[in-house]
Amino acid sequence: MAREQIKVPFGYEPPAQTHKGTVFVFETFEDWTESDMQAFTAWAEEKKFVRAIFYPQHEETLRRMAITTSMPYYARVKHLESLVKQVNTSVQVDVDTWEGKRKKYTPLDTSLHFLTEKSSGPYFLCLSDRYANLFVTYPSFKEWIKNLRLYIHEQFHVPLHGKLHDYAQRWETVRFGNGS
Repeated sequence: MAREQIKVPFGYEPPAQTHKGTVFVFETFEDWTESDMQAFTAWAEEKKFVRAIFYPQHEETLRRMAITTSMPYYARVKHLESLVKQVNTSVQVDVDTWEGKRKKYTPLDTSLHFLTEKSSGPYFLCLSDRYANLFVTYPSFKEWIKNLRLYIHEQFHVPLHGKLHDYAQRWETVRFGNGS
C-alpha cells in the first residue's frame, strides 16, 4: 500500500504547537467550589493545556494515604461532575472514575500508568501540597518526575518535603481558588 505524498514548498517548517498536553488533578474534591473550578480552568487556559483530567480517589486509597474525607466516593464524583458541567472553558475537562470501578486501594503509581496510557502527552500533574508531600516519599517518584511536570497547589499551606528541592527544576507552586 503506497503512502500519500504531500507537496510543500522548499524550506517549509510546520507551525509550532501552541497547546500543551494533559494535566492530571488528584484530590478529594469534596471542598471544591464553583469559584475553585473557575480559577483552575482559567489557570489551565493560561498554561494552554489541551485536556484536564480530574481523578477523585476512592476512600480506601485516601485511608491508606492518611487523608480524611467526610463524603463517600460517589458523592464526591457527583459533586465534581456538577462543577465540571457549570464551567465554560476551551480546555477539555473530564472526570475519570476508574478508581470507583475498582472499589479498592489503588496506588498512585498504578493510577498514573493508567492515565498516561490513555492520554496524549506531554503530561503534567497537579497535586495539593499534602498530596505532593506523600508522592515524593514513594519509591516511584524518581521515575515519574522525569516523565511529567509537577504543579503543587498551595491549598493546605503545609511545608513542602525537603526531597522536592532536589528536583526544583521539575515542579512549581500554583495558587487558585479561595481568593488567591
